[in-house]
Amino acid sequence: MTRQDVSTASALDARVQLPSRFRRAIVHLFSRYATVVLLFLLILVFSLISSRFLSIRNWQNLLVVQAVVCCTAFGAIMPLVVGEFDLSIGNMLGFLTMLGAFLGGQGYGAGVVIPAMLLGGVAVGIINGVLTVGFQISSFIATLGTGILLTGITLGLSGGQVLFDGIPPTILAIGQGHFLGLGITVWLTALMAVVLLYVLEQTPFGRKLYAIGGSERVAFLAGIRTGLLKIVAFAIAGFLVGIGAVFALGQNGAANAGFGPDLLLPAYAAAFLGVTTYRPGYYNIPGAVIAIILMAVGFNGLNLLGAPFWVQPIFNGGVLIIAVICARAESRHVKK
Repeated sequence: MTRQDVSTASALDARVQLPSRFRRAIVHLFSRYATVVLLFLLILVFSLISSRFLSIRNWQNLLVVQAVVCCTAFGAIMPLVVGEFDLSIGNMLGFLTMLGAFLGGQGYGAGVVIPAMLLGGVAVGIINGVLTVGFQISSFIATLGTGILLTGITLGLSGGQVLFDGIPPTILAIGQGHFLGLGITVWLTALMAVVLLYVLEQTPFGRKLYAIGGSERVAFLAGIRTGLLKIVAFAIAGFLVGIGAVFALGQNGAANAGFGPDLLLPAYAAAFLGVTTYRPGYYNIPGAVIAIILMAVGFNGLNLLGAPFWVQPIFNGGVLIIAVICARAESRHVKK
C-alpha cells in the first residue's frame, strides 16, 4: 500500500469516526442532563396550557411546599452516600413534627422546642447507625423497625388528635414568613443545600463518606473509620429531617399523626433521579434539588389541569421506578 493510500484510508476513518464520536457525545450529554431538559420541557408545556402556571403566587407556593421534601431528601442522601438506606425518615419527620407540637402544647417556647426536635432527629439517627453498624443489622430492617416504632410513639403523643395549640410564634414565623418574595424556608433550604454541597465535595469528611460508599473494605484498609462515619451519616440525616420537621410544623401550624410517611417515596425518587444529574453515578445534592423541582412542576401542572387526587401517588411511584432504572444505568456507565 502506497503512502497516498494510507493517507486516504486515514482520512476515511476520520470521517467515519467523527459522526460516531459526535453521536456518543450527544447521547452522553443528553443522558447527563436529561432531567434538566425534561424540567424545561414541562415548564414550557404547562405554561402554554395553563396561564396560572407561571404566576408568581403559584411558584411561591410550589417552592415553599418543596422545602420540607428537600430536607427529607437530603436526609435520605447521607446514608445513601455511605452505601446504606434509612427507611425511617418519613416516620421520623412525622414523629419530630408531633414532638414539637406536643412540647408547644405543654407551654414550652421555641428555645426548647426547636433544639428538642433537632436533637431528637440526631438521637434517632444515632440509634439507626448503632443498629446498622454495632449490631450488624441490615439498614433496611433496622430503619424499617425504627420507623414503625416512631409511628407508635407519634400516635401516643397525638392522643388521636391534631395538635395545634401552643405552637411557638417563632416556628410559625419561620414556616410562614417571607423574605424578598420567597418563603423563609426556601432561603434556608437553599443555604442548607450549599453547605451540604461544600461539605460533601470539598472537605476530607465528604470525600471519606463517598469512599465508604464506593468500597467500605478499601476505605477501611485506607485507615478510614468506616463504622463511626456511618453512624455520623445517620445522625446528620436525622438532623436534616429535624430541620424539615421544624419547617413543616411552622408551615402547617399543627401536627397530624398521619403526616410524614408519604414523603418517603418522593425523597428517595429525588435522591435516585439526582444520580443522573450533575455528578453522574454519585448521590449528590444539586441533582436531588433539580429532581425535586421536576417532580413538583409535574404534579403542580397536572393539578392545575384538574387531575384527581389519586394521581399524586401514581406520579410519585412512576418517577421512583424511572429514577431507580436511570440510577442503575448511570452507575453501570460510570463503572465502565
